Amino acid sequence: MSDRPTSIEKPPASLSWLMWLLGAMLFLIGFFHRIAFGVMAEPLTIEFGLTATTLGTLASFYYYSYVVMQVPVGVMADRFGPRKLLTTGAVIAAIGTAIFALAPNYWIISFGRLLIGGSVAVAFVTMMKIALHWFDLKRFALLVGLGLLSGNLGAVVAGAPLQQMIELIGWRYVMLGFAGITGVLALATGIWLRDDPTDLGYKSYGHEHDDTQPKQSILADLKEAITYRTVFLLTLACGASAGSMLTFGGLWGVPFLKVAYGFTTSEAALITTVTLLVWAGSGVLLGHWSDASGKRKLPFAVLALIAALGWFVVTQIPDLSIVVLGLGLLTAATGSCVMIVGLSWAKEAVPARLQGTSLGWCNTGVMIGPMVLQPLAGILIDLNWSGATEAGQRVYDVPAFEVGFIPMIVWLVVAAVLVLFAEEKQNPFK
Repeated sequence: MSDRPTSIEKPPASLSWLMWLLGAMLFLIGFFHRIAFGVMAEPLTIEFGLTATTLGTLASFYYYSYVVMQVPVGVMADRFGPRKLLTTGAVIAAIGTAIFALAPNYWIISFGRLLIGGSVAVAFVTMMKIALHWFDLKRFALLVGLGLLSGNLGAVVAGAPLQQMIELIGWRYVMLGFAGITGVLALATGIWLRDDPTDLGYKSYGHEHDDTQPKQSILADLKEAITYRTVFLLTLACGASAGSMLTFGGLWGVPFLKVAYGFTTSEAALITTVTLLVWAGSGVLLGHWSDASGKRKLPFAVLALIAALGWFVVTQIPDLSIVVLGLGLLTAATGSCVMIVGLSWAKEAVPARLQGTSLGWCNTGVMIGPMVLQPLAGILIDLNWSGATEAGQRVYDVPAFEVGFIPMIVWLVVAAVLVLFAEEKQNPFK
């Protein structure tokens, strides 16, 4: 916080949105890296001789470091503020992307992927921390939804446009370009971002929610936040939401659609991109409605079951018409946006001083989903491989993919049950 005199006026909306957008840009870049593997699977498989298991593991290196970082990032956001975290994260992400682009073998490219995941892990929690200080609390779930939408702009780039760029200049040059863009963002963040409106002489929204209780150690904050039953249950439940969407849209959806329906890579990438946009757009609408109504438990349980039904139709019922396939994907994407409710719910369950930490825990759950489900799907697909090959590479049939998608459907059903035991705060904005 700044020592300069503080105005009685709140910051202008344009300034608040500038601060939020700086965090959203790194989240967009991070989301690009999550989704890009759906399109990059084929060239990476050919160049590095990957199987479904090794491809799934390579994709998951992003989530290994991301998940490890989530809770510490929540604590550091509470203690040190977004500016330092976002700037440092963007610098390391640029380095990791360059390593990925220049990697000569599987282990070096995995290391680059690991650096990218750990560095962009700062984006979401710090973006939400910015929202708590620069915006009215009643807009929080809406801002979470808009954050997801901003991330999905990265998903749009990681779909058909990425496929076209790879065909034009190759995946290595594309990734080097993103390394440069991320470096520019690091510079902009370091120059312009401020942790709180008081740093520029305005009145902070964050002051209205700050807790005056003395600070504990970082470990004590972590332990205290997760001992809230609601935070613990939402950490488990939110993994199903993001895990199902990112397992399909971020990796296995493109090869599945190519095998099951004969789409080209560009066509399959376009379908998964539209599905991700529906996911994001639904999140914005759900966030707005959830903020207005204050309802958390019932929407979460119902939408998790709707998502499970949608994914069951899409992945377990063969030879669907294009219309039914589209409706199934629309249903699955709409239900899978329920993590928006979970994140708002988690920060309401704790004192203000633990909000960043509770968001870190909950977002850890969000990323545990794809971290577990992406490689698990690959293992199951490999275990059910028919033995067919083409040009020395394994070829997987529809039944193998069907088995690979089963865990994400089961997890969504379990999530719907878990949240029934969480506590819902009445009138969360009072």
